[in-house]
Amino acid sequence: MWLEAEGFVDRVRMWWSSYSFSGTLSFVLPGKLKALKTDLKKWNVEEFGNTENKRKLLMQQLQSLEERELLGDLSSEEWEKKKVAVDDLEKITLMEEISWRQKSRVLLLKEGDKGTNFFHHMANFHR
Repeated sequence: MWLEAEGFVDRVRMWWSSYSFSGTLSFVLPGKLKALKTDLKKWNVEEFGNTENKRKLLMQQLQSLEERELLGDLSSEEWEKKKVAVDDLEKITLMEEISWRQKSRVLLLKEGDKGTNFFHHMANFHR
């Protein structure tokens, strides 16, 4: 999701080079990673915020504009607002989809396949 954000890689490079820790590499690396984690968390909230709330607000805005469109009262300015809202909704939906896909991969890596343990036991039993 973050890689889709414009300028993300450059921002991480800038943050990484701005951190200054002294000592051995085994001390410097964890310090830089911890500082980067803090900056990434803050940036994530600023950049993406609560996508679910944003999506709900956009849906309400679109519904209102579509109701006005059905009545024939949609001005050219409101037509542009509708186009922007549709584009923003598509972006937010894509970001949510990417986020859920990433979370599912993390869960699979963390918990593994439920049948894997059984097959390992069977393979070791047959040795």
